[in-house]
Amino acid sequence: MSISNEQGLSRRRFLQGAGLAAASVAAAGMMAGCAATGGGETLGDTGAAPRTYDPAETMDVDIVVVGSGASGVAATVQAAELGATTLLLEKSDVTGGNGRLTEGMFAINSQMQKDLGVGDEVTFRDIIAAEQEFFNYRINNLLWKDMVDASGDNIDWMVSHGVQFSGVVDDYHGLGKFDCFHWFDDNGSGSCYIDPMLASAEKLGATVMTRTPAVDLIVEDGAVRGLYAEREDGSILQVNAKAVILTSGGYANNEDTMAERGYDLTWSHNNGVEGHDGDGLRMATAAGAHDVSRERCFLREPFSFGIDFFAPMSQTIHRGGPVLWVNQDAERYVSEDCGAFVPQCNGNAVHSQAASYMVLSQDVIDEFVKRSGYESLQADMDEAVAQCPGDNVYKADTVEELARLQGLDGAALAATVARYNELCAQASDDDFNKSAANMVALATAPFYIFRQDLAFWTSIGGVDTNRKMEVITPRGEVISGLYAAGTDGCNLYRETYTMSVPASCNANNCNSGRTAAKSAFETCVEA
Repeated sequence: MSISNEQGLSRRRFLQGAGLAAASVAAAGMMAGCAATGGGETLGDTGAAPRTYDPAETMDVDIVVVGSGASGVAATVQAAELGATTLLLEKSDVTGGNGRLTEGMFAINSQMQKDLGVGDEVTFRDIIAAEQEFFNYRINNLLWKDMVDASGDNIDWMVSHGVQFSGVVDDYHGLGKFDCFHWFDDNGSGSCYIDPMLASAEKLGATVMTRTPAVDLIVEDGAVRGLYAEREDGSILQVNAKAVILTSGGYANNEDTMAERGYDLTWSHNNGVEGHDGDGLRMATAAGAHDVSRERCFLREPFSFGIDFFAPMSQTIHRGGPVLWVNQDAERYVSEDCGAFVPQCNGNAVHSQAASYMVLSQDVIDEFVKRSGYESLQADMDEAVAQCPGDNVYKADTVEELARLQGLDGAALAATVARYNELCAQASDDDFNKSAANMVALATAPFYIFRQDLAFWTSIGGVDTNRKMEVITPRGEVISGLYAAGTDGCNLYRETYTMSVPASCNANNCNSGRTAAKSAFETCVEA
């Protein structure tokens, strides 16, 4: 994952949230969105008795789409283009969800790529070679093949609906293995995708309702026949539909579910759009869907609570490299180069411990400055110490005092630093195999410690689907009339989101939305 954080940022931008709404997030560029507020109940609990509703209004449509993010707008446009009467429900007052934070989309064989002569040698064989081995062949390669094979046509289709691309196709800041990242126009603004698609959907006759969250599916004889939604005035809208497509954007904002899965959100931050409360996952599992969300991944990275994730300081020191990471017992526990190949591995490593802390010294700061030219790094770190917004950033003249300030065992941390310095002196990390280039001894005061918290954009993956994006049960049986697309049903990855194929998740958003709409039209509308 990567973040567009190197241009147009002031040197001193530390307080959490400063400018986040306007920030263009590279990794978030792989996401789908829903919106608004809510959450509170743990997902997947189907033991409660079904709720009953007294609808104030009833609508009859062919297809209803839940969530107006990247996958939702693709599904809506495709369904309307096929001639289905289509309703798009959005729980927020703003459409687009995390789709507005995206910067571009993966594709091969698009007309744009052909015209540029960039990446035209890349094949599906190259793509799948990069992915299936990384995931130990525990992914559905057929879903990858469907997405990759359709990716070029999807770009051309979006262009036909007014989506604006910059005309640049590259490897996304060098993080990807292939020149397949198609940048949206306006310096990578997801609104260049969301707004034209919504305009096209309405031009094709689709109805878009905001402030109207879906609350429950209507299930009759094992088949989904529509849903109940709540209007802004609290009244219930009953939508009778031949098919429901869930594109609600994941569950990363549901505090109870995240806590139940081992994530303490007290010191975390949501870099995406609020309202990803797992509505799709909750409704689908209540209807019998196979919940595979525990086996799937998040878009997340380490940061320190209260300090702007996108500030140059955060993006410099929290990416690993010549720093020391220790856990709650002041023990070093991993190679700090763990995110060098797949940046999301940084978050994996941090979450493997009850707590994680990053230790730096003057030597490390000097090394960062030498590599990046970031002359104000130490001044920015000192300002972070002065603010210490979450009892999480400290500075001291000795390692023992540093540990005391952070609440760690001083003798244990001193022993860990001494061992680490020995490994640095021999230029060989016998403990965790970090590269010699990043073995910089922590020998010179001042010393700094930063607690490593996690910043989330979205969960990626919720319920299981087949290649038609039909939601399936744990036995692989199709739940008639129910489809999932985008991050609600993304099954391209397992526990880690990779960047080898940059923006593959956003490409899946578009492709799964289109596929769900085509399948729903063919199976439920035309039949």
